[in-house]
Amino acid sequence: MNTIQAERQRHIRQAGFTLIELIMVIVILGILAAVAVPKFTDLSAEAETAAANGVYAAAQSAAATNFAAMRAGKAGLALITNGTTLLAAMDGTPDGWAASGATLTHTGNGVTYTITVASAETTTAKAQLSKSW
Repeated sequence: MNTIQAERQRHIRQAGFTLIELIMVIVILGILAAVAVPKFTDLSAEAETAAANGVYAAAQSAAATNFAAMRAGKAGLALITNGTTLLAAMDGTPDGWAASGATLTHTGNGVTYTITVASAETTTAKAQLSKSW
């Protein structure tokens, strides 16, 4: 048997990975996981804040639309004076948000998001909203 055939025989018998190669792959995956996991947990907090900002923008839009409709003479609209009338103007309650007094609140990721009707709507002025988070 010549050296080329012996080399082929050795490669045929050697199937799979060595223990060192497997351990190195596990170590690399562990390092990648240690770096990636904190990034993903941070993204959930950012997503919650972005969703709250979206609800705040929807509330601002609803207040402006309600005021414009009132000024245009549309009948049957209520002035936005508290959280309940703000939710009614928003065309439905966003998931997880509740009205209480002059506020809309939502708690997520240990943070309480609050939208407050800072000044009620009148026939001459749009409702002013503020946010706290």
